[in-house]
Amino acid sequence: WSRLIGGSRSLSTKGFRASTPTERLASFKRTCNTLQQIWRSNNSSTGEQSATVHARNCIDRLISVLSDESRGPAPHPCLAYASSSQIFVTVTKLALSSYDDGMLRSATVFFNTLIDSEVDGVVDNRLFARALVDLVRRADKHSEDVEGRLVELLFGVANNIRLQPNILPAWFAPRSDDQDREQSNGNNTGAEFAGAMRKDDFPLFYLLVEYVHHAGRAGDFARTGLLYLIETASRSKNLERWLIESDLATLMATGLGALYSQLGSLTFPENTDENIPHIIALSDHAQQDTALPPLLGMSMDSFMSYLLFWQDTIDHCKSAEVNGTLLDHFQILFLEQLLYPSLLESSDVQGGSTAAVLTYLYRILESVHQEDLVHRILHFLLASPSDSEPATVGKNIGMSASRRKSLDVLAAFSEEAARPSPSLFNLRDLALLGLQSTNRQTVLATLRVMSTVLQRHHTFARSLIRTVPGQHAKQRTVGALNVELEQLLNMATSTVDDPTLNESYDNYLKDGMAILEARLCIPPAEDYPEESLPLELRHDDPIVRELLNCLENFFTNSVIVNLALTEVLGSIASSHLIALDGWLLVDPSKYIYSTSTNKSSEETPSTTLIEQIQRAYEEPSWSHTDTPTLTSVLQKLVQKIQKWRKDVPDFDILVAARRDLLHQDDEPIKGSGRSQRNSAPPTRSSSRHPTSNLDADYGSPRGRSSRPLEFSSTATSSPSRDTIGSPSRDLPFRPPRDVSTARRSAAEELRQRLEQPFPVDDAPREASTDTTAEQATDESNYDAGDTAVVEEEPRTATLGHVLTNVVILYEFLLETSAVVQARGTLFGEAGYPGVDGPV
Repeated sequence: WSRLIGGSRSLSTKGFRASTPTERLASFKRTCNTLQQIWRSNNSSTGEQSATVHARNCIDRLISVLSDESRGPAPHPCLAYASSSQIFVTVTKLALSSYDDGMLRSATVFFNTLIDSEVDGVVDNRLFARALVDLVRRADKHSEDVEGRLVELLFGVANNIRLQPNILPAWFAPRSDDQDREQSNGNNTGAEFAGAMRKDDFPLFYLLVEYVHHAGRAGDFARTGLLYLIETASRSKNLERWLIESDLATLMATGLGALYSQLGSLTFPENTDENIPHIIALSDHAQQDTALPPLLGMSMDSFMSYLLFWQDTIDHCKSAEVNGTLLDHFQILFLEQLLYPSLLESSDVQGGSTAAVLTYLYRILESVHQEDLVHRILHFLLASPSDSEPATVGKNIGMSASRRKSLDVLAAFSEEAARPSPSLFNLRDLALLGLQSTNRQTVLATLRVMSTVLQRHHTFARSLIRTVPGQHAKQRTVGALNVELEQLLNMATSTVDDPTLNESYDNYLKDGMAILEARLCIPPAEDYPEESLPLELRHDDPIVRELLNCLENFFTNSVIVNLALTEVLGSIASSHLIALDGWLLVDPSKYIYSTSTNKSSEETPSTTLIEQIQRAYEEPSWSHTDTPTLTSVLQKLVQKIQKWRKDVPDFDILVAARRDLLHQDDEPIKGSGRSQRNSAPPTRSSSRHPTSNLDADYGSPRGRSSRPLEFSSTATSSPSRDTIGSPSRDLPFRPPRDVSTARRSAAEELRQRLEQPFPVDDAPREASTDTTAEQATDESNYDAGDTAVVEEEPRTATLGHVLTNVVILYEFLLETSAVVQARGTLFGEAGYPGVDGPV
């Protein structure tokens, strides 16, 4: 039976293709007449199914003829007849009356064939436009496949309009000014703000808007088609004016807000040995919920998809006034009415609401890179003075009446909606509260928002980290830089005995150079070029103090917190807007030289070039009171490690074994040799190459791939051989029973030892802080309605946890040293002051 049908269709198609153009046109006309007869006789219910099948077969024959003819040379009589006979109107009526998915599919293919043929009288025909709009608007779209095919038709038309703007009048018929005035007489302020909904003016546009929120094929076609129409606005003044006065911006902003409102609280997957990142598994917090990235769900995916559509819209739109209208509505309707209030209301810094809101903000800032959107978001949330009247900026600079009217309505609406201002409580204040929280989720989310701002949107670094106005960085001599680098590297080498230090440092230096070179590509401000110069950090900045307080508890912090903390500190150190003087390096004015004055720029006639160079290489000293704040904290941490090296005889061996174990994740890529594994820093890849996915680096050291822990076999191999002794290499194939037993017992003994609490001597100030935190925790426990999990950092940790944090500190010291050296070269922060001419 199938062979009979296939043979019949094959013979029919073959004969059809073999006919002359005249015969093909005659047959095409007969098929069109058959469709007309089916529509006229389709009033009775008898034989309805057979009529639908017959009509679908006729449409398939038309599609076959049109497809063959469009691929051949001109003339194209069948395509011309399809346009002049308006057979597409009959196809639309039959498809809508049949309620058959197969019929709808054939109709969509028929319309697509006509659109792709680019024949005159089709896409630029108003009757064709009305037939296609009716088909999409009234068709039964219960099937995703049919829905996708229908929206694809709209996309095809939008693409043709983008390529041939002259066909726009067939689809877009704006009202006259008199009609606008008649309608505006009855509108109130709320309707003006929402914009005029003019579906009859541009039905194609509104059909695409209906599907921009959808996922899958339909949503992709709708978003891309809408982008094409908005892009065309720069070549059509009527369309540009219509987009400004319509409710496009309102629909897009409220749609984004609706998706944001659907975001719920954070949920975390169940921890298993297979999904916990390697470095987290080697700590005391492997079984806590912060060990794995949160599950944000489909609602977050839908919101991010629509936000990226916003970004693409601003990028594709070449009309400055349409862009300005969209951005104004984005700020008023989304930032001011939804995003900022959610930050303001998430006052539960000890629970989960602040962590959730900050995580959503992190995803927004990590994904958006469009300069105008980023400017609106961060300037508003960080309380920029220029955002007090966003809708009146540039109002009198060559602005159309439509744009001016839109701004006036937005300004009036903003004044009526009396809401708290970021000048009273902004993102900086929320970040400070987050860093002070005892909830690890909140601290992590805060650190991630900070690192994203500092890395991806570093022009706002000084809005987040306060600097001293007018206090620009001072150039230090080469000798002073050498002393500073020697101090940092001495701290690193006194932490871990690394035989491949040179290779590791070279890798960090390459990473640091790449980051800083990217900063050099940023053009300085034209009006205020000095604003692009690095300024000294304010030592009394509360955020900086909280970061240093967190760093002081480095060895008892969770591993994931330390990774995020060092990422933030490294981002500050690599910022081209923040100087290192006073917080990481000694202020050059505080250097003490033994043989000459520090003011090498003061030359005397007897000073020679060689003496100036020698003076530049002279190594200064400084008072203990002038030690930078960050360096002072790092020195205290290193001093603790030096004390442990004295108290624990095999501490160096344990640290080396732990570092080797952490580097095993790099072994398949870097090679099997120890030198290759250790030469590649394991904890900095993600900070150098930010990704758009939160899951990629949330719980792993700078984005390293997760790997299940094989603790009993790998973690103990190095220490057991060195502390217990290796068996003889000339043993037979199977070692004696007593040797195997001794090895297993040694491994078990070491495992138990690594799991034992390891005393970490905290300073008295830290102890008092802990007491206060414990009292706060006890008080919160009395609240039966509080379901948030408050995770107090332990003041003691296991030996294995401390070893992992020691390795992280070592890598951070190497990275910081490399950034300091790279800045001295690229930013000119070290040189030969007072030396005339090249050296």
